[in-house]
Amino acid sequence: MPRRGENIFKRKDGRWEARYVKEVTLDGSKKYGSVYAKTYHEVKAKQLLRINQPFGGARKSTATIDDVMQDWLNQCKKQLKISTYQKYQTTIRNHISKQLGKIRIGNLTSITISQFTDNLLTIEGLSKETANNVLIVLGMGLEFAKTHYQTIVPDIHLLRSSRAKTRVLSVYEQEILVHYLLSHDNIFSFGILLALYTGLRIGEICALKWEDVIENTIHINKTMQRLKNAAGKTEVMILPPKTISSDRIIPIPASLLPIIEKYRRKSGYILTRPNGKYTEPRLMQNKFSECIKACGLERAHFHTLRHTFATRCVEAGMDVKTLSEILGHCDVKTTLNKYVHSSFDLKKQGIDKLSLTI
Repeated sequence: MPRRGENIFKRKDGRWEARYVKEVTLDGSKKYGSVYAKTYHEVKAKQLLRINQPFGGARKSTATIDDVMQDWLNQCKKQLKISTYQKYQTTIRNHISKQLGKIRIGNLTSITISQFTDNLLTIEGLSKETANNVLIVLGMGLEFAKTHYQTIVPDIHLLRSSRAKTRVLSVYEQEILVHYLLSHDNIFSFGILLALYTGLRIGEICALKWEDVIENTIHINKTMQRLKNAAGKTEVMILPPKTISSDRIIPIPASLLPIIEKYRRKSGYILTRPNGKYTEPRLMQNKFSECIKACGLERAHFHTLRHTFATRCVEAGMDVKTLSEILGHCDVKTTLNKYVHSSFDLKKQGIDKLSLTI
Protein backbone atom coordinates (compact mmCIF):
# COMPACT_ATOMS: atom_id res chain seq x y z
CA MET A 1 0.00 0.00 0.00
CA PRO A 2 1.22 3.55 -0.67
CA ARG A 3 2.86 5.55 2.09
CA ARG A 4 2.24 9.22 2.82
CA GLY A 5 4.49 11.45 0.71
CA GLU A 6 5.07 8.91 -2.06
CA ASN A 7 2.74 10.70 -4.47
CA ILE A 8 1.10 7.38 -5.38
CA PHE A 9 -2.66 6.87 -5.34
CA LYS A 10 -5.39 4.71 -6.87
CA ARG A 11 -7.58 6.34 -9.45
CA LYS A 12 -11.35 5.98 -9.83
CA ASP A 13 -10.85 3.98 -13.02
CA GLY A 14 -8.93 1.34 -11.02
CA ARG A 15 -5.46 2.21 -12.24
CA TRP A 16 -2.61 3.36 -10.04
CA GLU A 17 -0.98 6.77 -10.67
CA ALA A 18 2.40 7.93 -9.42
CA ARG A 19 3.67 11.48 -9.76
CA TYR A 20 7.32 12.63 -10.02
CA VAL A 21 9.14 15.94 -10.40
CA LYS A 22 10.06 16.36 -14.07
CA GLU A 23 11.22 19.97 -13.93
CA VAL A 24 12.21 22.70 -11.46
CA THR A 25 11.78 26.24 -12.77
CA LEU A 26 14.04 29.18 -11.93
CA ASP A 27 11.68 30.41 -9.22
CA GLY A 28 11.91 27.03 -7.47
CA SER A 29 8.44 25.80 -8.39
CA LYS A 30 8.10 22.18 -9.44
CA LYS A 31 6.38 20.69 -12.46
CA TYR A 32 5.14 17.14 -12.14
CA GLY A 33 4.65 14.25 -14.52
CA SER A 34 2.69 11.06 -14.00
CA VAL A 35 3.08 7.34 -14.76
CA TYR A 36 0.30 4.71 -14.63
CA ALA A 37 0.03 0.94 -13.97
CA LYS A 38 -2.46 -1.73 -12.97
CA THR A 39 -0.84 -2.39 -9.57
CA TYR A 40 0.85 -0.38 -6.86
CA HIS A 41 4.18 -2.22 -7.22
CA GLU A 42 4.25 -1.69 -10.99
CA VAL A 43 3.56 2.03 -10.73
CA LYS A 44 6.11 2.37 -7.91
CA ALA A 45 8.76 0.80 -10.14
CA LYS A 46 7.87 3.17 -12.98
CA GLN A 47 8.05 6.15 -10.66
CA LEU A 48 11.50 5.19 -9.39
CA LEU A 49 12.69 4.73 -12.97
CA ARG A 50 11.59 8.26 -13.88
CA ILE A 51 13.15 9.73 -10.73
CA ASN A 52 16.49 8.03 -11.23
CA GLN A 53 16.55 8.25 -15.04
CA PRO A 54 14.67 11.44 -15.92
CA PHE A 55 15.88 11.49 -19.52
CA GLY A 56 15.18 7.86 -20.26
CA GLY A 57 18.60 6.25 -19.75
CA ALA A 58 21.09 8.43 -17.93
CA ARG A 59 21.52 8.27 -14.17
CA LYS A 60 20.13 11.28 -12.39
CA SER A 61 22.61 12.97 -10.10
CA THR A 62 21.65 14.63 -6.85
CA ALA A 63 24.38 17.23 -7.48
CA THR A 64 23.27 20.82 -8.05
CA ILE A 65 24.44 23.15 -10.80
CA ASP A 66 26.63 24.83 -8.18
CA ASP A 67 28.27 21.46 -7.46
CA VAL A 68 28.84 20.80 -11.14
CA MET A 69 30.33 24.21 -11.92
CA GLN A 70 32.63 24.11 -8.91
CA ASP A 71 33.86 20.59 -9.77
CA TRP A 72 34.48 21.70 -13.36
CA LEU A 73 36.43 24.77 -12.22
CA ASN A 74 38.55 22.68 -9.84
CA GLN A 75 39.40 20.23 -12.60
CA CYS A 76 40.44 22.80 -15.21
CA LYS A 77 42.09 25.28 -12.84
CA LYS A 78 45.62 24.08 -13.56
CA GLN A 79 45.13 24.49 -17.31
CA LEU A 80 43.75 28.03 -17.09
CA LYS A 81 45.51 31.35 -16.74
CA ILE A 82 44.78 33.06 -13.42
CA SER A 83 42.83 35.81 -15.19
CA THR A 84 40.72 33.30 -17.14
CA TYR A 85 39.99 31.25 -14.02
CA GLN A 86 38.86 34.35 -12.14
CA LYS A 87 36.74 35.43 -15.10
CA TYR A 88 34.93 32.06 -15.11
CA GLN A 89 34.59 32.17 -11.33
CA THR A 90 33.00 35.63 -11.45
CA THR A 91 30.63 34.60 -14.26
CA ILE A 92 29.45 31.58 -12.28
CA ARG A 93 28.99 33.55 -9.05
CA ASN A 94 27.26 36.59 -10.56
CA HIS A 95 25.01 34.92 -13.10
CA ILE A 96 24.84 31.11 -13.11
CA SER A 97 24.69 30.42 -9.36
CA LYS A 98 22.25 33.24 -8.77
CA GLN A 99 19.59 31.65 -11.00
CA LEU A 100 20.49 27.99 -11.48
CA GLY A 101 22.74 27.14 -8.54
CA LYS A 102 20.26 25.16 -6.40
CA ILE A 103 18.70 23.20 -9.25
CA ARG A 104 19.76 19.56 -9.50
CA ILE A 105 21.58 18.68 -12.69
CA GLY A 106 19.06 15.94 -13.40
CA ASN A 107 16.18 18.45 -13.31
CA LEU A 108 17.77 20.90 -15.72
CA THR A 109 15.76 21.11 -18.95
CA SER A 110 15.83 23.11 -22.16
CA ILE A 111 12.89 25.15 -20.83
CA THR A 112 14.92 26.09 -17.74
CA ILE A 113 17.85 27.12 -19.94
CA SER A 114 15.51 29.20 -22.09
CA GLN A 115 14.13 30.96 -19.00
CA PHE A 116 17.67 31.54 -17.76
CA THR A 117 18.70 33.08 -21.10
CA ASP A 118 15.68 35.37 -21.15
CA ASN A 119 16.44 36.53 -17.59
CA LEU A 120 20.03 37.37 -18.52
CA LEU A 121 18.67 39.79 -21.12
CA THR A 122 15.59 41.17 -19.36
CA ILE A 123 16.17 41.03 -15.60
CA GLU A 124 19.96 41.38 -15.54
CA GLY A 125 20.03 43.63 -18.58
CA LEU A 126 23.04 41.99 -20.24
CA SER A 127 23.89 42.54 -23.87
CA LYS A 128 23.58 39.55 -26.21
CA GLU A 129 27.36 39.30 -26.39
CA THR A 130 27.75 39.22 -22.60
CA ALA A 131 24.84 36.78 -22.24
CA ASN A 132 26.54 34.49 -24.77
CA ASN A 133 29.73 34.59 -22.69
CA VAL A 134 27.71 33.40 -19.68
CA LEU A 135 26.08 30.64 -21.74
CA ILE A 136 29.49 29.49 -23.02
CA VAL A 137 30.76 29.06 -19.45
CA LEU A 138 27.57 27.20 -18.47
CA GLY A 139 27.94 25.00 -21.56
CA MET A 140 31.49 24.01 -20.61
CA GLY A 141 30.28 23.02 -17.16
CA LEU A 142 27.43 20.95 -18.57
CA GLU A 143 29.79 19.16 -20.99
CA PHE A 144 31.86 18.22 -17.94
CA ALA A 145 28.69 16.90 -16.26
CA LYS A 146 27.95 14.51 -19.14
CA THR A 147 31.04 12.48 -18.35
CA HIS A 148 31.57 13.00 -14.64
CA TYR A 149 27.93 12.80 -13.58
CA GLN A 150 26.78 10.43 -16.31
CA THR A 151 23.69 12.45 -17.01
CA ILE A 152 22.16 13.88 -20.13
CA VAL A 153 22.02 17.66 -20.15
CA PRO A 154 20.11 20.05 -22.42
CA ASP A 155 21.93 21.75 -25.28
CA ILE A 156 23.04 25.36 -24.97
CA HIS A 157 22.01 27.61 -27.86
CA LEU A 158 23.81 30.93 -28.20
CA LEU A 159 21.94 34.09 -29.08
CA ARG A 160 22.24 35.54 -32.53
CA SER A 161 23.80 38.95 -32.28
CA SER A 162 24.82 41.46 -34.89
CA ARG A 163 28.50 42.17 -34.60
CA ALA A 164 29.06 45.62 -33.13
CA LYS A 165 31.04 48.00 -35.30
CA THR A 166 34.59 48.21 -34.00
CA ARG A 167 35.75 51.69 -33.08
CA VAL A 168 38.74 52.86 -35.13
CA LEU A 169 40.08 56.40 -35.10
CA SER A 170 39.87 58.09 -38.47
CA VAL A 171 43.03 59.72 -39.85
CA TYR A 172 41.59 63.10 -38.85
CA GLU A 173 40.78 61.94 -35.31
CA GLN A 174 44.25 60.44 -35.01
CA GLU A 175 45.84 63.75 -36.02
CA ILE A 176 43.84 65.60 -33.37
CA LEU A 177 44.80 63.06 -30.70
CA VAL A 178 48.51 63.06 -31.61
CA HIS A 179 48.61 66.88 -31.60
CA TYR A 180 47.04 66.89 -28.12
CA LEU A 181 49.45 64.25 -26.79
CA LEU A 182 52.53 66.07 -28.09
CA SER A 183 51.35 69.32 -26.56
CA HIS A 184 50.65 67.67 -23.19
CA ASP A 185 54.01 66.15 -22.43
CA ASN A 186 53.69 63.54 -19.65
CA ILE A 187 54.14 59.83 -19.01
CA PHE A 188 50.51 59.05 -19.88
CA SER A 189 50.70 60.84 -23.25
CA PHE A 190 53.88 58.86 -23.93
CA GLY A 191 52.11 55.58 -23.13
CA ILE A 192 49.19 56.42 -25.43
CA LEU A 193 51.54 57.33 -28.31
CA LEU A 194 53.44 54.10 -27.75
CA ALA A 195 50.22 52.08 -28.03
CA LEU A 196 49.04 54.00 -31.10
CA TYR A 197 52.28 53.35 -33.02
CA THR A 198 53.09 49.79 -31.87
CA GLY A 199 49.67 48.16 -31.34
CA LEU A 200 50.61 46.92 -27.87
CA ARG A 201 47.88 45.83 -25.48
CA ILE A 202 47.32 47.98 -22.41
CA GLY A 203 48.66 45.31 -20.03
CA GLU A 204 51.76 44.83 -22.20
CA ILE A 205 52.59 48.55 -22.18
CA CYS A 206 52.12 48.88 -18.43
CA ALA A 207 54.39 45.85 -17.80
CA LEU A 208 57.20 47.07 -20.09
CA LYS A 209 60.56 47.82 -18.50
CA TRP A 210 63.49 49.69 -19.98
CA GLU A 211 65.43 46.42 -20.09
CA ASP A 212 62.89 45.29 -22.72
CA VAL A 213 63.85 48.13 -25.09
CA ILE A 214 66.99 47.00 -26.90
CA GLU A 215 68.50 48.51 -30.08
CA ASN A 216 65.31 50.19 -31.28
CA THR A 217 63.19 47.11 -30.62
CA ILE A 218 60.74 46.18 -27.89
CA HIS A 219 60.61 42.71 -26.38
CA ILE A 220 57.08 41.94 -25.16
CA ASN A 221 57.32 39.10 -22.66
CA LYS A 222 54.84 39.89 -19.88
CA THR A 223 51.58 41.63 -19.09
CA MET A 224 50.18 43.50 -16.10
CA GLN A 225 46.74 42.77 -14.65
CA ARG A 226 44.84 43.50 -11.45
CA LEU A 227 43.50 40.22 -10.10
CA LYS A 228 42.27 38.72 -6.85
CA ASN A 229 44.87 37.14 -4.59
CA ALA A 230 44.46 34.20 -2.21
CA ALA A 231 42.99 36.51 0.42
CA GLY A 232 40.25 37.63 -1.98
CA LYS A 233 41.66 41.14 -2.39
CA THR A 234 42.80 42.55 -5.72
CA GLU A 235 46.44 43.27 -6.45
CA VAL A 236 48.52 44.09 -9.50
CA MET A 237 50.26 41.03 -10.92
CA ILE A 238 52.88 40.60 -13.63
CA LEU A 239 51.98 37.52 -15.68
CA PRO A 240 53.21 35.73 -18.81
CA PRO A 241 51.87 37.19 -22.08
CA LYS A 242 48.38 36.31 -23.33
CA THR A 243 49.56 33.53 -25.66
CA ILE A 244 52.83 31.99 -26.85
CA SER A 245 52.65 34.22 -29.93
CA SER A 246 52.30 37.28 -27.68
CA ASP A 247 55.93 36.82 -26.60
CA ARG A 248 57.53 38.75 -29.44
CA ILE A 249 60.04 41.36 -30.52
CA ILE A 250 58.80 44.30 -32.58
CA PRO A 251 60.63 47.25 -34.17
CA ILE A 252 60.06 50.76 -32.87
CA PRO A 253 58.78 53.23 -35.51
CA ALA A 254 61.48 55.79 -36.40
CA SER A 255 59.16 58.69 -35.56
CA LEU A 256 58.81 57.39 -32.01
CA LEU A 257 62.53 56.98 -31.26
CA PRO A 258 63.20 60.62 -30.18
CA ILE A 259 60.30 60.47 -27.71
CA ILE A 260 61.50 57.16 -26.30
CA GLU A 261 65.02 58.53 -25.85
CA LYS A 262 63.57 61.52 -24.03
CA TYR A 263 61.96 59.27 -21.41
CA ARG A 264 64.63 56.55 -21.33
CA ARG A 265 65.94 55.46 -17.93
CA LYS A 266 68.51 52.85 -16.94
CA SER A 267 65.90 50.54 -15.41
CA GLY A 268 62.37 50.31 -14.06
CA TYR A 269 58.97 50.45 -15.70
CA ILE A 270 58.73 52.54 -18.85
CA LEU A 271 55.53 54.15 -17.59
CA THR A 272 56.87 55.09 -14.17
CA ARG A 273 54.97 58.06 -12.74
CA PRO A 274 56.65 61.12 -11.18
CA ASN A 275 55.94 59.64 -7.72
CA GLY A 276 58.02 56.59 -8.65
CA LYS A 277 55.09 54.18 -8.96
CA TYR A 278 54.18 52.12 -12.00
CA THR A 279 51.11 52.85 -14.10
CA GLU A 280 48.52 50.10 -13.92
CA PRO A 281 46.04 49.38 -16.76
CA ARG A 282 43.02 50.86 -14.98
CA LEU A 283 44.77 54.20 -14.49
CA MET A 284 46.04 54.16 -18.07
CA GLN A 285 42.50 53.62 -19.37
CA ASN A 286 41.19 56.51 -17.26
CA LYS A 287 43.89 58.85 -18.54
CA PHE A 288 43.15 57.84 -22.13
CA SER A 289 39.44 58.55 -21.61
CA GLU A 290 40.37 62.01 -20.30
CA CYS A 291 42.45 62.66 -23.42
CA ILE A 292 39.65 61.58 -25.76
CA LYS A 293 37.20 63.84 -23.93
CA ALA A 294 39.62 66.79 -23.98
CA CYS A 295 40.07 66.33 -27.74
CA GLY A 296 36.31 66.39 -28.26
CA LEU A 297 36.37 62.97 -29.91
CA GLU A 298 33.75 60.24 -29.84
CA ARG A 299 34.12 57.90 -26.88
CA ALA A 300 36.78 55.23 -27.33
CA HIS A 301 38.45 52.48 -25.30
CA PHE A 302 42.22 52.08 -24.98
CA HIS A 303 41.97 48.98 -27.18
CA THR A 304 40.78 51.32 -29.96
CA LEU A 305 44.44 52.30 -30.33
CA ARG A 306 45.34 48.70 -31.23
CA HIS A 307 42.57 48.54 -33.84
CA THR A 308 43.65 51.91 -35.23
CA PHE A 309 47.30 50.81 -35.44
CA ALA A 310 46.32 47.66 -37.37
CA THR A 311 44.14 49.62 -39.78
CA ARG A 312 46.83 52.24 -40.46
CA CYS A 313 49.36 49.44 -41.15
CA VAL A 314 47.08 47.85 -43.76
CA GLU A 315 46.40 51.24 -45.32
CA ALA A 316 50.18 51.74 -45.56
CA GLY A 317 50.49 48.46 -47.47
CA MET A 318 51.82 46.16 -44.75
CA ASP A 319 51.06 42.49 -45.45
CA VAL A 320 48.72 40.81 -43.01
CA LYS A 321 51.21 38.07 -42.03
CA THR A 322 53.73 40.67 -40.83
CA LEU A 323 51.02 42.61 -39.03
CA SER A 324 49.78 39.43 -37.35
CA GLU A 325 53.25 38.77 -35.92
CA ILE A 326 53.60 42.35 -34.68
CA LEU A 327 50.23 42.12 -32.93
CA GLY A 328 51.16 38.75 -31.42
CA HIS A 329 48.33 36.70 -32.93
CA CYS A 330 48.39 32.93 -33.24
CA ASP A 331 47.05 33.03 -36.78
CA VAL A 332 46.33 35.50 -39.55
CA LYS A 333 42.55 34.90 -39.33
CA THR A 334 42.41 36.64 -35.96
CA THR A 335 44.13 39.67 -37.43
CA LEU A 336 41.81 39.77 -40.43
CA ASN A 337 38.58 39.21 -38.51
CA LYS A 338 39.20 41.42 -35.49
CA TYR A 339 41.80 44.04 -36.21
CA VAL A 340 41.83 44.94 -39.89
CA HIS A 341 39.19 47.57 -40.62
CA SER A 342 39.40 48.93 -44.12
CA SER A 343 38.60 52.64 -44.43
CA PHE A 344 36.34 54.02 -47.15
CA ASP A 345 39.34 55.75 -48.78
CA LEU A 346 41.18 52.43 -48.98
CA LYS A 347 38.13 50.78 -50.54
CA LYS A 348 37.89 53.60 -53.09
CA GLN A 349 41.58 53.26 -53.95
CA GLY A 350 41.08 49.54 -54.57
CA ILE A 351 38.00 50.10 -56.74
CA ASP A 352 39.74 52.83 -58.73
CA LYS A 353 42.48 50.37 -59.73
CA LEU A 354 39.90 48.47 -61.80
CA SER A 355 39.93 49.44 -65.44
CA LEU A 356 37.21 49.13 -68.06
CA THR A 357 38.53 46.86 -70.80
CA ILE A 358 36.83 46.70 -74.16
